[in-house]
Amino acid sequence: MKTGDRVAIECEGRTVDGTVLLASEKGRSLMVKFEAILAGHVGMMPLLADDAGDFRSIINGALVRISLR
Repeated sequence: MKTGDRVAIECEGRTVDGTVLLASEKGRSLMVKFEAILAGHVGMMPLLADDAGDFRSIINGALVRISLR
């Protein structure tokens, strides 16, 4: 993933459209924005990939799946 990518964000059984606002060089940390409330995050969520490659919220550890649109 890279900054500006349009993505699908899946969290707690919901999938919403979003955009990658910021991405680290290797894509292991992301800030995504969206028009929704997901796992208590309103409109934006900071994510970090764990050792298995799964993204989790930095704030509350919620599992998030990200795919390119």
